[in-house]
Amino acid sequence: MSKWINKRKVSIINLPMPPKSVVALPTTGELEFEQLFHFAFKCFRLFALTPGQMVKLKDRYVVRNTRWMMVIVVLLVLVAWIALVETFFMRSRTALITGIANHIQFIMNTIAVTAAWVAPQLKPDELSSILDGFLIIDRELSSYNVPEPAGSKRMPFMLRFGVVLLTLFSFTLYDGFVSFVKLSTIEVWYWLSHQIPFIIYALAFLHAYVLISWLHARFRRLNTLVEQYYRQGHIFMSERQTIISFATMIKLDEEVSERNEDIHPVGRREMSDDLQVLAIVSRTIDLGQKIETYFGPLFLTVYIALFSVTTIQSYYCYLHLTSKNGQGLSIESLILSSGIILFNVIAIVALPFICEQVESESKLLMSYLSKLSMKHGQVAQHSSIWFPNLISSVRFSAFGFFTINYNMLSGLVAGMVTYLIIFIQFNSMVPAKEDDIHQSRSHLKREEF
Repeated sequence: MSKWINKRKVSIINLPMPPKSVVALPTTGELEFEQLFHFAFKCFRLFALTPGQMVKLKDRYVVRNTRWMMVIVVLLVLVAWIALVETFFMRSRTALITGIANHIQFIMNTIAVTAAWVAPQLKPDELSSILDGFLIIDRELSSYNVPEPAGSKRMPFMLRFGVVLLTLFSFTLYDGFVSFVKLSTIEVWYWLSHQIPFIIYALAFLHAYVLISWLHARFRRLNTLVEQYYRQGHIFMSERQTIISFATMIKLDEEVSERNEDIHPVGRREMSDDLQVLAIVSRTIDLGQKIETYFGPLFLTVYIALFSVTTIQSYYCYLHLTSKNGQGLSIESLILSSGIILFNVIAIVALPFICEQVESESKLLMSYLSKLSMKHGQVAQHSSIWFPNLISSVRFSAFGFFTINYNMLSGLVAGMVTYLIIFIQFNSMVPAKEDDIHQSRSHLKREEF
């Protein structure tokens, strides 16, 4: 008779350290971050930027849709689009090109706020997956005693959220002062239709910034682990040991089995440090891709809106600086347009800033992995393990249309200058009448039929 010996089966055995319990319990850092994520979720839910519910099931949070949140979002989107359609039936005293510019920025803002509201409601599972990714990475890094940044995790988020809210509130008050006190002819619904999208996608960008900054913190901790492994040849003491065994099915004749008693599963060994690090690297890269997919619609629509609004507000400022006989913006409207440009520039630059930091950390990580693959003659043995990851540096894009980094800014500035010149040329071809005015908020009057 013959015997079959399994030599291809892979088995993984987790051996906990003797003092530890067999069941791995969440660490203090995990619980603190989970609470922080839940707190941030509730903050952004106030503006309908997250799904309706985040409940705890079996010691983990799960994001779910709720009917009431879906109804609220549908109503908000319908109101936004009804307001947009209503503007086409209004007659304004603005010059022709200025009126067209007002409609363009109104349309782009409505599209952007629709994406900011609708996309999160369609992706509750993706947000749950992002939270799970953070917790798994934290658990694995803490098992190797990688030090976490000191201090409260909640305070930096509260500071950012509070500063952005205070800034938006102050700017909204000034906008209302200019619109209702100085102009006094703008209808409330029209003003709200301009102001609300600005607030919503500013907070949506803050949400994306916060999640990417948390990812950046994980990359820094991971680089600390890999750098220590590269320089010292070992990683921090783990809380558990893992053994991997490899086996292959072979057939032995019974009469020769005694001669081959020394045959044993080939490759049976303790799991190497490089495989442990690689597992964390892969999860961190996957988490970055999940965040990119989750915010893809937001990045695409909001950046187009920011591009359009910033160009048009720059055009308004140009009109003020070149106008004669009081046809330009009032000084208050000029300050308002300048403020809009300033805040848009901050929003445009903030995301590339944090995305560039994540990309830099990922490139540093890949550099360490490349050096590790060539250390101690590992090129032949482990090149298949390390090198495929060298092409996986983390980048964020808007659905693949453009990458969110500093290179994007040069194209954005070039596009703004180009379209600003086009606006100026059209304005010179269609000169304003004597009673026309140029304002960032139009003087409106319902058209009589």
